[in-house]
Order: sequence, then C-alpha cells, then structure tokens
Amino acid sequence: MYQKILVAVDGSQCAARGLDEAIKLAAAFDAELEIVHIVDPGYEEEGVRARLVAEGKKLLADALASAEARNVRGRVVMVDDIDAPGNIAGQLRRIVERSDAQLVVTGTHGRSGLKSLLMGSVAEEIVRHSAVPVVLVPQRR
Repeated sequence: MYQKILVAVDGSQCAARGLDEAIKLAAAFDAELEIVHIVDPGYEEEGVRARLVAEGKKLLADALASAEARNVRGRVVMVDDIDAPGNIAGQLRRIVERSDAQLVVTGTHGRSGLKSLLMGSVAEEIVRHSAVPVVLVPQRR
C-alpha cells in the first residue's frame, strides 16, 4: 500500500516516538523510510550552526541505524538553509510536497488552545496542508 513513508526527527522524545511508529509502518508495508531533519534556520552564528549541523548528522545516522536494525531500508535528508523562507513547519511542509512519499508520520506534543497558538505546531501545519495521509503519534504523558 505505502511504498515510501516520510518522518521528521529533531532529537525530542516526541519525534523519537514518531520515528518508532514510522519504522513499524515501513516494516509492515515493506516501504522505504525517508528520515528528515531540518536545522533550525533561526541560528546564524557560525559556531552554533556548525554544532547544530553536526548534531543533525548524528541524529540522522542514529535514526537510519534504528531503521536498518529492524530491516527497514531508508535514506536521510538534512536541510540546512538559513536563507530558506519560513519556519521549520513551513520548510517541512515544502519537503513533504516535493517528496513522493505516500504517508507522513510525525510526533505531536498534543498542545491545544493558547499553548498551541503561541508556540505553533509543526504537526498541525503538516496535517492542514498535506496532500497525503498523516499519522500523528502523541507524546506519552
């Protein structure tokens, strides 16, 4: 049914739960997993940016190793573009639009009301704008 599943990782527990679910789904459907990490465009200082890129590479390598350990084939994509328009949610939305993934999996903190309005929600942005199904994986409470 699904040949390619996209999941974003950011090092949070919430994203780790999303990755775990995406790996399970990819294994069940014998699908390829596309693992995406976006370096926060809000940090332009060279030393900070270099550290964020290094952390992102390690995060992606670990995520891919987790998938491969469960016999799921995958590939990684890191976005490091301080000149890219929009926030992380907007950048991820554009990646989803360009991808040929048939399913997107993302973790969600489950914020609602004023907290969601003030902090924004990457998951909400993806759900609202995705042309493909989105699986939301809630953070454990």
